[in-house]
Amino acid sequence: MSTVAKKTKLSLVIATLLATSAHANTTNEIEEITVVAKPTSYANNVIEPAMLEQQSSVSSVLAVIDNLPGISINEGDAFGGDDWSTTITMRGFSIDGNQQQLGMTIDGIPNGGSNYGGGAKANRYLDSENLATVEVGQGTSDIASASLEALGGTFNFVSAQPSTEQSTTFAYTTGDHNASRYFVKQETGTVFDNTQAYISYSQTDTSRWVGDGSNGGKDNQHIEAKFVSDFSDLTVTGRVSYDDVHEINYNSISISEFEQNPDWDRLTWNWTGVPHFDQMFAEGWGTLRENTLAYVKFDYALSATSNLSLSPYYHKNSGRGDWIPPYLTSPVDGDGNPTTIGGENAGSYGFTDSEGNPLAPAAGCTASLEWPWSSGPGLNPACYPDDAIPVMSYRHTHYKKDRLGMTGEYQVTLGNHDIEAGFWFEQTDRDESRDWHKVIDARVYHHFDHTPYWTQYKNTFETDTFKWYVQDSISLGDFTLNLGAKQYLVELQRYNHFEDEYSDKIDSDSDVLFSGGVLYQLSASTELFTSYSENFAAIKDGVLERDSSTLTEIEPETAENIDLGVRYSDDRLRLTATAYSIEFDNRITFIAPGSDTDGIDYTIGTNGSYINVGGIESTGVELSASYMLTDKWNLYTSYTYNNSEYQSNDPSAYNSEGELLEEASASFKAGDEVIDSAQDLFVVSADYYSGDFRFGLSAKYTGERLGAWTDEQTRSRNKVDGYTLVDLNIGYNTSLDSGVFKSLDLAFVVNNLFDKSYLAGGTGNGSTYFIGAPRTAALTLTAQF
Repeated sequence: MSTVAKKTKLSLVIATLLATSAHANTTNEIEEITVVAKPTSYANNVIEPAMLEQQSSVSSVLAVIDNLPGISINEGDAFGGDDWSTTITMRGFSIDGNQQQLGMTIDGIPNGGSNYGGGAKANRYLDSENLATVEVGQGTSDIASASLEALGGTFNFVSAQPSTEQSTTFAYTTGDHNASRYFVKQETGTVFDNTQAYISYSQTDTSRWVGDGSNGGKDNQHIEAKFVSDFSDLTVTGRVSYDDVHEINYNSISISEFEQNPDWDRLTWNWTGVPHFDQMFAEGWGTLRENTLAYVKFDYALSATSNLSLSPYYHKNSGRGDWIPPYLTSPVDGDGNPTTIGGENAGSYGFTDSEGNPLAPAAGCTASLEWPWSSGPGLNPACYPDDAIPVMSYRHTHYKKDRLGMTGEYQVTLGNHDIEAGFWFEQTDRDESRDWHKVIDARVYHHFDHTPYWTQYKNTFETDTFKWYVQDSISLGDFTLNLGAKQYLVELQRYNHFEDEYSDKIDSDSDVLFSGGVLYQLSASTELFTSYSENFAAIKDGVLERDSSTLTEIEPETAENIDLGVRYSDDRLRLTATAYSIEFDNRITFIAPGSDTDGIDYTIGTNGSYINVGGIESTGVELSASYMLTDKWNLYTSYTYNNSEYQSNDPSAYNSEGELLEEASASFKAGDEVIDSAQDLFVVSADYYSGDFRFGLSAKYTGERLGAWTDEQTRSRNKVDGYTLVDLNIGYNTSLDSGVFKSLDLAFVVNNLFDKSYLAGGTGNGSTYFIGAPRTAALTLTAQF
């Protein structure tokens, strides 16, 4: 085994790679953990073992990191049943429907982006039972991290290693909101004297917690397989995952709508036959995705002091997003002639006669339906004859992505120098198209004609990525000095299938990005650290979708991060304190045409534009502590204070003098607090282990958040109240010495124990938010034999 990875007196990472069926510690005792890692001079955290037990097996793997300092995870329900409503924030950086500013990898393999349209977060690749740990780099990512989105740090989700013992695991979960889940896993144990492997399958079904009846939910099938083979100095690891999911979305609502009814997201579950109402029918808002990710890692110990690692991988993503607009469109080509391919919408209509001819509202009729927003006379049945037939569309946006890539790293120890150098290469082809289907009879249901009447656009985006990096960790007695450099070389191009033409190639290369840090071992139990890093996010291919974007004027996003902190560890107490400062420049945002109007613009297509809108400055403090009170009780707490402010005025809303532009709405100005960024996060949890029994209680407070500006003169803003959520978990695990079963485990989890009503993650515009999930319980029985 290579000695490149050193054991330090106090590792940054103090946690465990814990991976057992249903997250159960079979002895239910608190174990002393020893971790081997490289010296690190930047803020980093790994989940505590108890964090796995705080979530049910139905929950998304994203939920387990929610209690770490600086992090906020919000999903549409307690089971992570909807990617559309998932938001993640850390140190003022976000992953939501509009922004992807945090990197994500699975066993170090890039996830392919976390955006809704063509991306895939870690829950698409990992079942909770197969999760070993999550490594979080706050602010500064590991220099080797393979991501084009790591402005504010990275999440590396690590899959469990196969066991040396043969076993079969079966688990069944039942829970609120019709939740059910089957999980089965086969461990081969050691075969051929050098190989361990497993394969697992799960089927998960849940319903939306909002409403009842025909309300949709989540239907998810998931398969994973992994093997590890040791050949003396060579270790080969292979893994493949397949995920097929159909999710019905949650809708975001305004603060005033939440105050009217905090249990309804304004989607409906009864078909009315009135398209203006039925555009909000829940089952018409869907996400369908298939993801397959496979890699093989070759880890070769060249000598006692050097190691070479190569990891080729392949990812295939496909799916679509659904909406049901309350009208049919009238597409025409550039000459004004009707077309079914490309062109633009010359107008929409909501009613026809019995022959299918579009009807106009009666002259002089001004009546309008006022929910969910004003329909105008064009979509109001009262403005048409009684025999008029309502019409609707079923709009599909199709996504497809193929990624082929490789990561590689060489590590060597030369005297007091630990040197690592590596690369990441990836070639990505992403297809996106949108077609419109006629709802067969809008009076009856949303069943649609599978032949589209209009394919609005079809584009292919080609992205080539190459990253190189080098880092030297120099040991100087009690001091360790880290120096590093990296660079991203990214090239993007769009192919328009209807125009049969390529766009100009866009280079989104970074400068050479430098990092450095100092680690000082103050004592056997205490270390001090400080670091500086330059982070980068390439221009995303979505920018090329928008014909109005001035590509020559858009710059990649960058961030400079400084950490200063202390870590302490003894037999019972582990704590970390970090102060940080971040300068985020060239933030890219999307400006939609008519973005100040009410309702959804279903026909937006490739209109709108992306622009740079200045920077954000964030400063803050992160504290965390874990204390083993007794051999049975463990206490954990974390606190985060983060202050994020805009550094310039919104150029889409204000001129150089700071005056509001004509027809623009009030927006951010220099010094304003960033939208949807909570200043305070506080977590406390207690976990008890005694024999076969375990018990845990955790609470998290999320502070007030500011939203969009409601008045330019007073600069007043929307405000989202802070809230506290309490989670409970109880478990019993017993080992069986005889019979068919090796062990049985029973786990009961309740999220939001006191049924707190609250607004969770926002959509990035500060005006609408997703409703937080209510009290949700789940019971899991796991048998190993």
